[in-house]
Amino acid sequence: MNRVATEWPFAKPAAVYSSDLLRSIQSATILQTAFHVPLEKRTCLREWTADPSDLPQALYMGLERRAWGDLAWVPPGGESLAMAADRATRCLDGIAGRHPAETAAVVGHGTLFSEFTSRLKKESPTESYKNTIPFAGIAVVAHRDAWRLVSDFASV
Repeated sequence: MNRVATEWPFAKPAAVYSSDLLRSIQSATILQTAFHVPLEKRTCLREWTADPSDLPQALYMGLERRAWGDLAWVPPGGESLAMAADRATRCLDGIAGRHPAETAAVVGHGTLFSEFTSRLKKESPTESYKNTIPFAGIAVVAHRDAWRLVSDFASV
């Protein structure tokens, strides 16, 4: 994230938004400090989970594979992947509404953002697409009357 901050190729963000989970807050704080702008934590950017309990990895991965196989299936975590995509879209719509004609940096998680960008590409979200997102990868989206994907996930 330090590299993202130093090589930021866009207009200075008016604000940084982050999931309320620690790993996102830590990453967002790097951007917030570099740009001297407010940092706002949003629960609506929280990563999707198939089950929040401490399951053995094999059991959890089975739930996640089932969810990717049926985006409408509601796992024990209580939210389908389709529901998570709707949540992400509503959240990002709200952020865009607060920053018309401005840049905002949004820090979150691969599953949630892969679903959002898949919709922009008019593709069904897949686990394999989510798995291509690099650590500290960035996607660029724009919003005026509607969302559009400017550039898909890549490393800086």
